[in-house]
Amino acid sequence: MAFALARPETSGCSSLHEIPPLLPFDSIPGDIRDRLTAEGEVFVDLGDGEFGCRGAGFEYGGSRYFVKFAVSGLGMASQSRAIAVHSRVQHPTLVPLIQIMSGDQGPILVFPWVDAAPLRQSQRMRRVPLSDVLRAICDVIDVHAAIEAAGFVSIDLYDGNLLYNDRVHLIDVDEYQPVPFRLDAPRTLGSTRFMAPEEYHQGAWLDSRTMVFQLGRAMAVLLDPPSGDNLDRCPALGPVIGQATASDPEARYPTVVELAAGLGDALAQASLSPGCS
Repeated sequence: MAFALARPETSGCSSLHEIPPLLPFDSIPGDIRDRLTAEGEVFVDLGDGEFGCRGAGFEYGGSRYFVKFAVSGLGMASQSRAIAVHSRVQHPTLVPLIQIMSGDQGPILVFPWVDAAPLRQSQRMRRVPLSDVLRAICDVIDVHAAIEAAGFVSIDLYDGNLLYNDRVHLIDVDEYQPVPFRLDAPRTLGSTRFMAPEEYHQGAWLDSRTMVFQLGRAMAVLLDPPSGDNLDRCPALGPVIGQATASDPEARYPTVVELAAGLGDALAQASLSPGCS
């Protein structure tokens, strides 16, 4: 039968997301998209992703959902990793996994639909006040501190994982791995703009310092102003980004928690507010 994870409003974690009712399906055998089309409306089909999964926006009973399912063995492994992360991490910035159904190719994951664009498809951050950008940076770091505390390292974190409307939302944690994680391939999956140097070395151990590097790159992207120089918008964060993205892992902040502390100190010294509510 269908399995529902702990819902944010009852798990002690406030949520930015309106949680819709669970779908009344225990499983979807056969063609998942055909069943969704028969039961409701598929209002967007995102097609097959490079990691073996397919996503669709689905409307049923006046509520909207994002439904994700595997189309290959690679996708089945990806879905299992996502379940592992969501079962241990609830955070307002992380779009929650609210339901798991069974399918012919493994679990079918159901999330609330978020009406927001990926940062890689939007230049909206260039148009919002700096306080809102700083709030987004704090949110991204804070959710990864929770992920760190749960024993995972981010893999394939990039601006396509971050949606933005008036707040930032983290999605697609399917490639995140439990630590300690040893890279058994020539490189990790992901955007080269965000990858730490050790992610190119087979046999390397990836840990919190790797995640710190990725978050430093995310900070730079979120600060991206029309001038093209992120330090023009917030010079006070230059040293924080510089330490986070040092080539030598030993020169970085050792944990995401310490990165968050460094960020807080820099904002306080510059009398800047992240606009958190």
